[in-house]
Amino acid sequence: MIAKIMRFEFPHDWPDAISYIISSLRSSVQPGANPLQLPRTLLILLQIIKELSTARIQRTRHNLQSASPEIFQLLGSIYVDKIDHWGAILDQGGASEGELLEMLELSLVSLKVLRRLIIAGFEHPSRSQEVQGFWELTHSHFSKFHSLVDGSANLPEPIHRAIEKHLLQMSKLHVEMAKTHPASFALLPDSISLVKSYWSLVVKLGEKYDSLGAGGEDERKSLTEKIGLRALLLIRACAKMAFNPAQTFKYQTPEDKEERKQSVQLVKTQLFAEEFVVNVMELLVTQFFRFRKIDFQDWEEEPEDWEKREEENTDAWEFSIRSCSEKLFLDLVIHFKDLLIPRLLTVFYTFARTDNHNVLLKDSLYSAIGLAAASLEHHLDFNAFLEHTMVAEVQSQESEYKLLRRRIALVLGQWVPVKAGELNMNAIYQIFQHLLGKHDPLNDLVVRITAGRQLRSVLDSYEFSPNAFMSFAPTILESLMSLVQEVESSDTKMGLLETVRMVVVKMEKHITPFSDRIISLLPPLWESSGEEHLMKQAILTLLSSLIQSLGQESVRYHSLILPLIQSSVEPGSETIVYLLDEALDLWHAIIQATPSPASPEITSLLPYLFPILEAATDSTPQAIHILESYVFLAPQDILSDRFRFQILVILESLLKSTTKQRLGVIPRLVDLMLRGAETVDGGSEATYGVISQSLVESSFLASLLEGLYSAHEASQTSGPNRKTSPVVGVVESDYYSVLARLALASPTILASSVAAATNSSEEQSLTWILTEWFLHYDNIGSINQKKLHVLALTQLLALPGDPLDPSLPPPPPAYILSHLQSYLSVWTDIITELADGGADPNADYLVCWNAPAGSATAMPESNQEVESPEIIRRRDWQSGDAIHRFMIRDFVRHRLQEVITGCGGVQRFQDEWLVNVDTEVVAAFGALGLL
Repeated sequence: MIAKIMRFEFPHDWPDAISYIISSLRSSVQPGANPLQLPRTLLILLQIIKELSTARIQRTRHNLQSASPEIFQLLGSIYVDKIDHWGAILDQGGASEGELLEMLELSLVSLKVLRRLIIAGFEHPSRSQEVQGFWELTHSHFSKFHSLVDGSANLPEPIHRAIEKHLLQMSKLHVEMAKTHPASFALLPDSISLVKSYWSLVVKLGEKYDSLGAGGEDERKSLTEKIGLRALLLIRACAKMAFNPAQTFKYQTPEDKEERKQSVQLVKTQLFAEEFVVNVMELLVTQFFRFRKIDFQDWEEEPEDWEKREEENTDAWEFSIRSCSEKLFLDLVIHFKDLLIPRLLTVFYTFARTDNHNVLLKDSLYSAIGLAAASLEHHLDFNAFLEHTMVAEVQSQESEYKLLRRRIALVLGQWVPVKAGELNMNAIYQIFQHLLGKHDPLNDLVVRITAGRQLRSVLDSYEFSPNAFMSFAPTILESLMSLVQEVESSDTKMGLLETVRMVVVKMEKHITPFSDRIISLLPPLWESSGEEHLMKQAILTLLSSLIQSLGQESVRYHSLILPLIQSSVEPGSETIVYLLDEALDLWHAIIQATPSPASPEITSLLPYLFPILEAATDSTPQAIHILESYVFLAPQDILSDRFRFQILVILESLLKSTTKQRLGVIPRLVDLMLRGAETVDGGSEATYGVISQSLVESSFLASLLEGLYSAHEASQTSGPNRKTSPVVGVVESDYYSVLARLALASPTILASSVAAATNSSEEQSLTWILTEWFLHYDNIGSINQKKLHVLALTQLLALPGDPLDPSLPPPPPAYILSHLQSYLSVWTDIITELADGGADPNADYLVCWNAPAGSATAMPESNQEVESPEIIRRRDWQSGDAIHRFMIRDFVRHRLQEVITGCGGVQRFQDEWLVNVDTEVVAAFGALGLL
């Protein structure tokens, strides 16, 4: 508790905290002090150092570093005193075991504090004389303590364990120094000789490694194994500081740069000499890559747990000698390629023959070849090794060859991603087909699970061909799914399901013949998973991939999958917290793959989407995508009285609360809904009137206009008092696209709707809307949006103003015609841009969707063999859009002619309106030939 308080209050609110602890520590070693004071003060100090060293605020760490020298000096003297005290007792006797243990505990806690203090309390430990002295002391103490525990069989067990803990703390200090302060580690006294002495312990460990009993549990690890692991970690840290210094060193001053240079040179020349590197590689491959007796014992007794542990150890390499050895081996091969690869290949070619039956050695060599795949791809003819050796060895019926069967699956999983295009994939698929077969007694659970996991890496290559895999798919899939049912561990089941999912993804439409069998596997798994939500997530993910591969063929599984989605997203259900994201992915896949029209079952799911949208959580973007897909699939349902108003109310709330990055998503969705009116009754004025009424009553239109008005105010102000708006750039374009879509459908409905939403007259609202719209036009980046907006602005000229002559159509209102110069400017811009500088000035390159196939303006035919129903729907929607149906020149010419007629003819139009336009603008527009 004291430590946590200090983390926040030292030194600002509690400036004398460290001073008080130091004072207490000094008094605790004075004659007559309470015997409990020293151990308790040390424990408090340990917790304080822990807390302050993990603080992210630089000020806190700096304050710790300022107090570190004083604490270190005092604590170092206490540590040395206690070590000398119990060392003398061990040599001469004179104290009980209990008193000796108390002394050992005090020195151990002191060492723990010193370890953390050196790492966190000194920015450059090698520059401190006190740290240098203590560092040398740890060398001698490490050697002395190791001799005590290694050679004294008569030490009581508690004493023995306490001294072992001292050794482990020192080894932890050495490793942490190499990782955290690599430059200081190399420059501290005798660090290179320290690493070499650690390596000598690794050599001794290798001599008896096979007999050590360690299965991953701390209590089963011997001191030799723990120290050996730390030694490997230390050498790996040295390799990193020498060959990846940019990731390790943070240097700013010239002194820092010089230290970095010296440390790298020191480690490279004095530690990683060629002889040392070769010795390390040979020992790693021949000793630590080998399986021990305890491994085979666990393999037989707990095959599933053992396989899972081996899989996890690959990532948790800091806690496993074999995994750490593999990482160190790979580091050395990468950085000493020219030195090590010829030696490795020489040994490999010597022993990797079918007539050599030393399975343990071959397993180690194959492991090395697999790990170094990326470095060996240009040096080893792996395809020849595959065809001449691997194929034969996986068929051997000698009992010990199951070890090689497992290893071959692993090696193929490592090599295929590296050079799949050059390998005999038929032979590889045959090997996996064989390894997954339960009929062969050598294919025990470990072999089959390993093959099942590694098949995922084999399939996940860019060069994968569904046709090449097709003949093997029935047997392999059946074996995989039988294995999923056979294993008990949920983690193993999920790993195998991920392989099944990879098959589904890679086979694409070719998975159809096997889909029934895959689907039949899932309900029992779902039921048996109970509260294991990770398993349910894996099942939902597999279903999503299956739906995407099957396309519209997946409709026959809706009766099974739709209730699953409903139960996973139902508000208030226990599973929604765990399964929501996966269920939404599956839901989206279902909608995308469902052919039109939507079934009642699909539509009945829609209300379950609303609470997710209303919650405005991280899942909302995915829910919006689903709603968008519903608009394409079932626009009549979306726009029905049952859903329309509720959807717009939800979208209005999202429009206000959504982040700036997502602001444009909501208007684009409403834009689509307005387009959907065309599917209801061809887009009648009555339908648009109903939709616009909902836009007003839901306050969506008011919120949209509020955002646009803030953009208008921002553009009308300048200087220090200039206003800002979140609605800028692309977002503003998306906002105006909603108005454009409504204006294009019915200018009258737009005018009345914006007046109702702003509680003002049509003239007041449209005046500022048009002013900002024309001002924003040049900021529209999308040519599609540009044309849509120009079509809408042009359509607004159809709004009737006061008629000049009852026999003529009424002209547009004056407040619209006052923007004539802006109209001519945008017309000139868009017509010129859509002509694209071609020979035909009347061209409009966006009008190509309805052109006859094969014509110059026709859309290019799709290269995809199979398209999802949603892709087809989206393309059909796009081809029916006004921007692809109306020639811009004809549209403008027609509307302009109506305006001129309504204004009383060409001469009157010119005298009353065109005269107010700049001559350059008129000339540019006149050059188009529309006047």
